[in-house]
Amino acid sequence: MFGLAVPEVGRRPETFGLLAENVDAIGWFMKLQTQWRMGMNGPVGLDYQVFFLWAKDEGVKRSDRLWLLEDLRLVEREFLGVMRADP
Repeated sequence: MFGLAVPEVGRRPETFGLLAENVDAIGWFMKLQTQWRMGMNGPVGLDYQVFFLWAKDEGVKRSDRLWLLEDLRLVEREFLGVMRADP
């Protein structure tokens, strides 16, 4: 495409099970996947302001937003750790 060669990865994506109590956090992580705060070395964390605005617009109760944010932060921390790990 446009004269660029795209290397083939050669491995299939892994599948995994998802516990019911993690569905909401993973769902919000997927919704917010384009809302990263960026630093000199790449993504440093999600923009939580976007989460709060969007959750309010979607009718998530205020009390639920706090525990959901904690779960979301766990997913975010693991994602950043995997992303920064040496191959």
